[in-house]
Amino acid sequence: TYVLDGDNIRHGLNKDLGFSPEDREENIRRIGEVAKLFVDAGSVVMTAFISPYRADRDKVRNLMKEGEFVEILVACDLD
Repeated sequence: TYVLDGDNIRHGLNKDLGFSPEDREENIRRIGEVAKLFVDAGSVVMTAFISPYRADRDKVRNLMKEGEFVEILVACDLD
């Protein structure tokens, strides 16, 4: 099992991205591609990211085979 955390990824792989809608989309796309590499190697991958756009999450879901993607969405106020 491997955990991909948003803060860690933002400091390395995605340090060139900001928080615009376009950058958020690219952030999640890259994370999805990395997660797919781990899954293909036989790992269980847990990701912890702020991903406010369903379309972005659906794109990552579509990278995976049936049963390889489970989404747990925690929707809460920023307060």
